[in-house]
Amino acid sequence: MHGIGPGTVLGGRYAVTLRTSETRTHERWRAADQTLDREVVLVCFPVGSSVAAPTLDAARRAAAIEDTRLTRVLDVGIDGDTAFIVEEPLTGAMPMSHLLQAGGLPAEEVRRLVGEAASALERARHRGLHHLVLTPSSLLRLPDGEVKVRGLAIEAALSDADLASDERASRVDAVGLVKLIYAGLTARWPATPGGQTPVRPVGLEPAPSVVGGVAAPSEIAVGIPNDLDLICRMTLNEDRGPISPGDLALQIAPWPSEQPTSDGASGIRLPAAQVGDGAGRQSPPVAQRYTPPPGRSSGDLYSRLSGAAGGAVAGGAGAGQIAAKGAEPAGSAALAAPGTSASVGGAAAGAAAGAASGIGERIGSFARAAAEKSRLPDLTGDQFEGEDIALAEALEEAPRTRLEPPLPVLGGTPEGPSGAQSRIALAIVGALVLVALVIGINNVAKIGESDSPAEARPTVTVTRTNTTPEPSATASQPSTPSTTTQAPPAEPVRIVGGSSFDPQDDGEESPRLVPLAFDGDPETAWKSRWYATDTYNRSKEGVGLVLDLSAPTVVREVELTLPAAQDVTVYLTDEAQLEGAQQIGQIRDTSGTVTIKAPRDIEPGTKLIVWVTRPAPDEAPTHHRAQIAEVVVR
Repeated sequence: MHGIGPGTVLGGRYAVTLRTSETRTHERWRAADQTLDREVVLVCFPVGSSVAAPTLDAARRAAAIEDTRLTRVLDVGIDGDTAFIVEEPLTGAMPMSHLLQAGGLPAEEVRRLVGEAASALERARHRGLHHLVLTPSSLLRLPDGEVKVRGLAIEAALSDADLASDERASRVDAVGLVKLIYAGLTARWPATPGGQTPVRPVGLEPAPSVVGGVAAPSEIAVGIPNDLDLICRMTLNEDRGPISPGDLALQIAPWPSEQPTSDGASGIRLPAAQVGDGAGRQSPPVAQRYTPPPGRSSGDLYSRLSGAAGGAVAGGAGAGQIAAKGAEPAGSAALAAPGTSASVGGAAAGAAAGAASGIGERIGSFARAAAEKSRLPDLTGDQFEGEDIALAEALEEAPRTRLEPPLPVLGGTPEGPSGAQSRIALAIVGALVLVALVIGINNVAKIGESDSPAEARPTVTVTRTNTTPEPSATASQPSTPSTTTQAPPAEPVRIVGGSSFDPQDDGEESPRLVPLAFDGDPETAWKSRWYATDTYNRSKEGVGLVLDLSAPTVVREVELTLPAAQDVTVYLTDEAQLEGAQQIGQIRDTSGTVTIKAPRDIEPGTKLIVWVTRPAPDEAPTHHRAQIAEVVVR
């Protein structure tokens, strides 16, 4: 950018201070807003460039979307030959590309980061905006754990990305988010489906290729959740998976509200050498952490890595040593202490690499990353893609706590009634007894009397289950009412819990959404993962829910609210299995609210199985899901 440098003032108020990044089409600068006395970020590009007009338009549209997870656009302007966009600063933010320098992140943190990003992009999608060029540098985490997505619509305009239909753009963003999941779990960047090879982000190795695409995350790292692994495989290798950011958010929800206390899916943290301070004392050790996969002990790997690293450093640096104890704060980089000699750094790298060879291929790349860590440059400056990023202090959300109702205030021992109060109470009781006696005598005296002696009035008992009244047995005498008894409606049975039900057990069926099926709100619903056909891809007979009743119950009816037409069968049982279960009833091709009556001879049970044998399309004609909005048991 000609004519822009430290001290340049754009728009009459933005004083440029420091350039943080430069690309073929634009530059990013730190600047001071002299009008409001605040720090901002400027994205500058030539007015005459082919991307100027669409970029300014995209920035104006992005500024209209209010979501704290999207980087805010504060201003748009032109000053001479320079067009600029003013963004909020992000103080202390770390892009995902830098969080992955020491290996993959914990699975739940990946779920949280991508889930928040997907929710924000889904809101933008409803306003007609898409990102289209998501990379690990687009997703940032602030020091307090808040998530930010940078470059909505703007990065695509600056890179002159191909415009696509809304449906196609939604799919592109969904695939980009899945690639972020893959990168977060493995610290590798997967190729684009269809064989295209994008420019991979700086610092991430490419994902290993296998027949049909890229290796699944579970083939690279340990402790990968089944649902995230399945989503990555289906999206990146089979060109299936979520069709929009909202679809992905639904599939991976819910996610934690806060970041974890320690980062690193591989569990390998970089050891650093203890170096003397010149007075015979040694600097304190840098912590090293290994989080073992389920079912394994951390002792073997932990001791081997610490021992090998310590021995190598001791041999190469004399007084240096490596210690590993405790846990390092989340996201911190274990760099060698200032003054550490080159031989110490080299020995530490060699020790980590030696220990990695004994760990195995599944986490070998992460051990190598740990070894390389000792040679990494200082990451506190502006060496990553983007600016040092500054942001005004974010408000911390107060924890949501449920207050218990106050206990009643209890006084001392109550005093006994006085004599006058006792006499008044006895008088009232006596008067009531006298009134009851008079009424009783009057009714006894009328026994045997009849208003129509010629014909006795019959008593008809009718139990009705619909709103159509049955004809009276004495219809010929309209002035003579018949006596009918109608059974009161059954009270609902309380559902205390539940789980998704899939006897094939070939993947999670949205277990976190099960409470939505009995929360009393028909606008929310449990939905299974999607299938390409309404026969579950010919892989199973059905999926559904197992709902726990508050007590053994003789169920009389079950009321279902279905968002779309489906085939459903309902069972009552004491075990979470269809074998031996009592069938309450079934419906075919039905939607809306429907009541299923139970047979009279049904036995008590403690669990209700709602079994969907034919799912319905949801969001797309080829996306079939079992969907249950509400279940009421009586």
